[in-house]
Amino acid sequence: MRARNIKILLGVCLCAAGFSLFGEAKETESFAEGSAGTVLREWSGEEEALEDCFRSRKIEKGDEIYQRIAGKSYRENEDIGLEDLRYLTLLHYNFDHEVQIGEMIVHEKIAEDVLEIFEELFREEYEIQSMLLIDHFWTGDPDSTDTASTMANNTSCFNYREITGGGTLSNHALGLAIDVNPIQNPYVWYDEAGNRQCLDENARPYLDRSLGDPHMIAEGDVCWTAFQEHGFEWGGAWSSPVDYQHFELCNFPEDVL
Repeated sequence: MRARNIKILLGVCLCAAGFSLFGEAKETESFAEGSAGTVLREWSGEEEALEDCFRSRKIEKGDEIYQRIAGKSYRENEDIGLEDLRYLTLLHYNFDHEVQIGEMIVHEKIAEDVLEIFEELFREEYEIQSMLLIDHFWTGDPDSTDTASTMANNTSCFNYREITGGGTLSNHALGLAIDVNPIQNPYVWYDEAGNRQCLDENARPYLDRSLGDPHMIAEGDVCWTAFQEHGFEWGGAWSSPVDYQHFELCNFPEDVL
């Protein structure tokens, strides 16, 4: 990682035995409760001081994460159980280039890949405005909550819901799809007149993909490459709709999922 000042909150312990920042993804039962979204105070130090900041843990019925998601992003269903999910804590640079603590719930089959992807993005100082569980934006139903999270430019993964427009279960419902900086990378479709449309008016300027905004994902850039190297498909390469924020990994053997 390039030499820069890195923000570390005094008194918040992120370390958990068995983890390393850029090493193998492992599981732990401990985490810094309530720390997600925290901007860390300035500290200049060596990479070793950042060890153990990227972590995965199981979610158990009744625990603090379960209490946050039960009846919201997670509901009892026949498609995915708590045992299939993992809660991740990660570091990321926000749009002020401050280091911030992020969180995400993903399918356990992609947890290691996701930790490695976001470790790589952190090393490259790639900016992500927000990375909180979608439950932080809960409005009462999964679809309008997804819109609220998008309007907050929040990067997220798990939300037990159907695809936009309904009818089919979304890969977000299985913890297999991640949306990154959705304002700068909108979900786009074409109306009857052939005009490009998006869900959030704040995202409309970014329908012009020639703007060159550093938070706009483009083929070959740092974000695209990190996901591509782990086998994720990019929604920005789709024809209709075009989902620039969306990466998914779901091509597993039938006996895996």
